Amino acid sequence: MFFAATPYSHLSEVIFVGDPMCSWCYGFGPELTKLSAELKDVTFSMIMGGLRDGDVFDEAKLKNHLGYWEAVETMTGLPFDATALSQPHFNYTTEPACRAVLTARFLDKTKEYAMYSALQQAFYAEGKDVTQEDVIVEVAASIGLEKDLFRETFQSEAMRKATAADKQKAATYGVSSFPTLIIIDKQGHMSQLRGYKKYEALIALMKK
Repeated sequence: MFFAATPYSHLSEVIFVGDPMCSWCYGFGPELTKLSAELKDVTFSMIMGGLRDGDVFDEAKLKNHLGYWEAVETMTGLPFDATALSQPHFNYTTEPACRAVLTARFLDKTKEYAMYSALQQAFYAEGKDVTQEDVIVEVAASIGLEKDLFRETFQSEAMRKATAADKQKAATYGVSSFPTLIIIDKQGHMSQLRGYKKYEALIALMKK
């Protein structure tokens, strides 16, 4: 039987590199969802790049960061709730949220992207502090992961090491900003698409 080549038959893998607490990654979410559906015959994987190791916010930092959020909101129309970010002395560490995605990946690979998206929804749209373990566990439960098992796995040294390994993998690929898509073709050639782009532009760039 003859199968006609698709516009993406030259592609082997698409790797998304991002962070659930990166505002432009949040803005990119709807485009990434459509892209992964379109490329259903291409291997899709994720790397959590680790945006921030910790940054305690004062009033000046908050004002500056909210400016970034406003830019994303203007570009994408997505909702933003700054409740968590505006807490006194908020510590902007993204390691726990990244580790939560890795935990979901370990427990049920099919829920990895759902966990990533649910964390974005919780932090950006609902104003929840996803640096906090109890909040993260509730998010995990909302996508069908068992609370006690998730918490135990999330707290493990293995998940901490896996999170650090993902961050190192992003660095090995030379990724220094998020979101980034790493495109690998059937010959092993690799290219990168950096920054926020609309779905239509992404598809045009990926067609053979």
